[in-house]
Amino acid sequence: MKNNKLFDLIDASYNEDLSNQPVEYKKCLLESAKELTKGKDEIQICVKIYKSYHDNFMVPMTLPRKNRALYQYIKDRLNDPTQKELRDLNIGYGLSATHFTFGPLN
Repeated sequence: MKNNKLFDLIDASYNEDLSNQPVEYKKCLLESAKELTKGKDEIQICVKIYKSYHDNFMVPMTLPRKNRALYQYIKDRLNDPTQKELRDLNIGYGLSATHFTFGPLN
């Protein structure tokens, strides 16, 4: 596991009292921690948790303190990608935009 900071934030968030938050959110945290220990990409984990916030209509200010710290870390991480991640996204975008520019390739 490369990123201990994300795992520590997920662990601290999971151990907080989440009784007034959706059950699906707590399940998502557990699944994300398991996937992170198996070596899944940090960005994919951040996207999964951020999607859980969106799908469960969660507002960051209603979260407990450690969960807000996790939310802020994820938001910052997704808003500030590394150069490699930007390059990979641009390659993917270029491949998907080829269809619109030149017509179907089949």
